[in-house]
Amino acid sequence: MKYFASKGLFIREVSNNTYVIEDVLGNSSSPFTSSEEDLDATTLSLANVIRLIKTSVITDFEFPDFSDFGWNKLEKYYISQIDASLLDSLLDSEEKNRYYKIAVIFPIEYINNASCGYGYANGSKENLEFVHNNFLKQCNKENSIVVEEDLNIFLVINQVRRICNDIMSLIQRSITYYAGLLDSQRNCIIKSHKLIHQFGEVDEFSTSEIVYRGSDSYSIASDITSIIVSICSSLDLSAKLIQFINDINSSKIEYKKVRDKQYHEIKKLKPNLISSQVLDTIVQLQDNNSQIPELIQFRNDLIHSTSAIELERIYVGFETDEIKKLPLYYSAQYARDTLDSGQPVRFLGRDYFTKDKVDIEVKAFEWIQSVLDYHVKVGDYLNSYLKSLKKKNSKE
Repeated sequence: MKYFASKGLFIREVSNNTYVIEDVLGNSSSPFTSSEEDLDATTLSLANVIRLIKTSVITDFEFPDFSDFGWNKLEKYYISQIDASLLDSLLDSEEKNRYYKIAVIFPIEYINNASCGYGYANGSKENLEFVHNNFLKQCNKENSIVVEEDLNIFLVINQVRRICNDIMSLIQRSITYYAGLLDSQRNCIIKSHKLIHQFGEVDEFSTSEIVYRGSDSYSIASDITSIIVSICSSLDLSAKLIQFINDINSSKIEYKKVRDKQYHEIKKLKPNLISSQVLDTIVQLQDNNSQIPELIQFRNDLIHSTSAIELERIYVGFETDEIKKLPLYYSAQYARDTLDSGQPVRFLGRDYFTKDKVDIEVKAFEWIQSVLDYHVKVGDYLNSYLKSLKKKNSKE
């Protein structure tokens, strides 16, 4: 087993309960023993680092293992369960059987970008509007197989499915950017490690740490920015999903334009299709999450201030106190200090202080996990509640 570790290092199991800490250049620490449960505490004591995620080898490249993020839990609800449970709440079994039979009639333009997507002559709003208006006319004709309510149900379910897919895409994007962050940190070491000893010879120091600024350090800043923007956008989409489902009138199903919502606006929703108990539970989930206010504030500062510039300096060193003087090359970059409210520590116009020395790759991992866990819990609450609304046949 091999793990990505903080500070651009790796932790590798060489035999049962025996490990080494490695750098990207192949140098390693002396072997040490540890149980799986105590590994983080042991490596923190030995080298001031902790493991992050397992490595998966894809061709010649090492890549983070998505399973460490709990990705399968997200898929459980957002691929098929939420939209299926919503459909069950709107249609009984007989109505649903009919719906599945007529669903093949709906124009592909509603769901398939291949026929009306980017780069195509008919990939325009006007094309979809033309298709929709003509299909709607057919629905309203006497003796039509498909009626307007069928189309509304189809559009509602399709919209819920689209939002769910977009949430998953944004989380997947953040994980991919995180993989880029880990890779760029190690590239910083590869590209600059020789400079450490060159400066050491000039300054008569045998070990040292340098500040590296280059294409990979800028990539790290971009990856962190993209991670934060992606996961914050997914939170806003979650609010949009909840609002859209809540606005559905099950007695008269209509397709209404979905409105953009911000994460915190869940607190303003009044119960409709979704009960006050479920909405209150989600609000409580937000209130109990200490990571998300920090994330949202950081997104605002990245967009409207110079916080991103602070992320462009990467410290690359060898055999310093940063890693308990082990003969390894490392990279160090820290997340900014924050208050319990999520606001950054500020003084004299600055908002980036690093007294707490929390490694940025550790913090970014926690951010992604925290947001993914939020989506999983919201998905569970929504899905369970929609299941409780399952429509029964009139004969039952």
